[in-house]
Amino acid sequence: MGYGVHLYTLNLEKCVTDILLNLGFKREPSKRQVPWPLARTDSASNLESVRPIFWANRPQSYVSRTAHWDEFPNGRWGDRTSPAFGELNDYHMTKLHAVKSSERRAAWGHELTSVEDVCATFVRYVRGQIPMLPWCELALATESEQILSGLELLNSAGMLTINSQPPVDGAPSDDPAVGWGGPGGYVYQKAYVEMFVSPETLDLLEAAMPRYPTLTLQAVNAAGDSRHNLPTDDKGDVSSNVCAVTWGVFPNKEVQQPTVVDPQAFVQWKDEAFELWQSQWGALYDPSSESARIISNIHNTFYLLNVVDHDFKAGDILAIFKEVAGLPQAS
Repeated sequence: MGYGVHLYTLNLEKCVTDILLNLGFKREPSKRQVPWPLARTDSASNLESVRPIFWANRPQSYVSRTAHWDEFPNGRWGDRTSPAFGELNDYHMTKLHAVKSSERRAAWGHELTSVEDVCATFVRYVRGQIPMLPWCELALATESEQILSGLELLNSAGMLTINSQPPVDGAPSDDPAVGWGGPGGYVYQKAYVEMFVSPETLDLLEAAMPRYPTLTLQAVNAAGDSRHNLPTDDKGDVSSNVCAVTWGVFPNKEVQQPTVVDPQAFVQWKDEAFELWQSQWGALYDPSSESARIISNIHNTFYLLNVVDHDFKAGDILAIFKEVAGLPQAS
């Protein structure tokens, strides 16, 4: 026997639509023109059509960095040394728009006794129990809900995720979770995950990489030590490895490639990413406290890591992390 609910209205269908949306029976088509969230001062950036994925969860910071640019990359990210766009190395504005210290302390912990407390905070963020992290101005993106259980496991195991997206293979461009660019098109993306990991975990990941040939890895610590499995040119340079991780096909348009992974931009981003450990989290505690020591140790020893799975059709980006952590694999 089936059960149902009937909703009646005279001429105000909006209230019924809102009820269905809030109950999850109806999903609003995507109205995003770009796959990244817009910043509060996102006016000049209306000219943009591509940006690095690393600032996906800190759009205000990216807009602040690029506010002085006269031009933006058009259609393709290309060579970042080109005069077509400016430098990304100004990060003096990362402390602007910071959440009040009382709110940060309530969200991230009045006191820390171990790294496990930090892991638990990341898990709470992924679950939607706290609204932000230093690297994430907004709640977890709807698209990442597809890999939510995996992200919970990784963070519990000490792999502290700050950015991620699942693979997408030709979803309608108005899909509520992953769509962008307006109706009538199809969107694609490679799976991507970015996190802080200990040196020991990075060693295990590098050792496992040959078993996962569709993955590329880049890692760097606060001191600038860089490790990767990216192809290099005859000078050992990896700058040519700019990789589109989101693209879309639309009627009467060229293929759009709005988000990329750029190895050079990643090194610029790492300065901001590591600085946030201290300025936004560590600064909440007395400098001589155990809480401050834990945050400082993570800042000084962990690596910032990004991994791309280039198999957007049948890949499983989380498999390598589960192997390293001894977690069960997907059946």
